[in-house]
This record gives sequence, C-alpha cells and structure tokens, in this order.
Amino acid sequence: MRTEDFNDYLRSNKITVFSVYDAAKMISMPFAYTSKFLNGDRYVKRAARGIYYTSDASEYEAASRIIFPSYVSLVSALRFHNLTEQMPRRIYVVSMRQRKPIRSLNGYVVEFSKARKGLMYGYRKVDGAFVADPEKAVVDMLYLNRFVGYAEEAVESGNLYTTKLERYAKQSGVKAIIKKIGAMLGAYKG
Repeated sequence: MRTEDFNDYLRSNKITVFSVYDAAKMISMPFAYTSKFLNGDRYVKRAARGIYYTSDASEYEAASRIIFPSYVSLVSALRFHNLTEQMPRRIYVVSMRQRKPIRSLNGYVVEFSKARKGLMYGYRKVDGAFVADPEKAVVDMLYLNRFVGYAEEAVESGNLYTTKLERYAKQSGVKAIIKKIGAMLGAYKG
C-alpha cells in the first residue's frame, strides 16, 4: 500500500490516533515493516512508542490516547472547558500507570500523573479526546495536590455544578478531598 492510499483510508474512516499494531492490520504488513512505513509518512506523526496520530488530531486527543485508560485533567481540562485564561504548553493526563513525560507533541509536553483505579471516573470523550469534567479536574487537583489555587478559582467562579462536584468528591472516597470541597463550597456560598 502506498502512503497516499493509507492516508486516504485514515481520512475516510476518520481515524486520527492509532497504534502501530492497528496500522499493521490496515496495510496487511508485518510489524517491522509498518514501523518504517509510518516513519516515512509525512501525514502521520509519532506521539509515543507505538502510538501515532494524524495532523487532523488535536493535541488533547493524541495525549489522552497514549495510555489506556487515561484522560486530560488538571489545568489542561479547565483550559479545554474555557474555565481558565492560562494557556499551558503542557497537557496533564491522569492514568492508572505512571509514564515519563513526552517532550514534543506539536510543541506541547505531555505529563502523566498516576491515580488509583477507583478515581478513573468523571471524564468523557469530546471531539475524540478523553477529558475530565471540570468538577472532576478539581477533584484530581486536590487528590494529586497540584494546582490547588486553580481548583479554588474554578470553584469560586461559579461555573461548576456544585452537586456534581460534591458527588465526585464523595466518589473519590478520600476524606481530605470531601472536607476540602466542603470548605471551598462553604466559603463560596458564604
């Protein structure tokens, strides 16, 4: 198969992120050949070892599909939902596995944070990317103890659903998060 035919196949089937194994099946070639084939394709870029994306994929989509399951969260999720003015050059991803950062994904650094299996909720697929709801991003910030100031600002903005935020906090099962969310909501209401 020629690269032009492969790229047409990707476009016509709306495939924007895929593994080298998926590509090997698509072109009916051995794995070793497929890796070389993909490296010579200008339309396809390498996100991580064995994971590729097309120029039609957003950075969020590619970042959230490097590890399965995972989702974009923290400040990146707030930015995705237009709840912060910050324009970070990092995309923060939550997963059940730790991974070294990816240094170059269209000029972004993708940073992974590990969370236990019980915290893999509160995200959905939006435009091909798995992204945390804003309320879940706040819970993740408190759980990971990162960007707590942004979490407080998000709650104070009044743009979050307080019942969903409380439900996600309880679902985390972490008493400190439940208490902190309660205090944040109490300060906001008072």
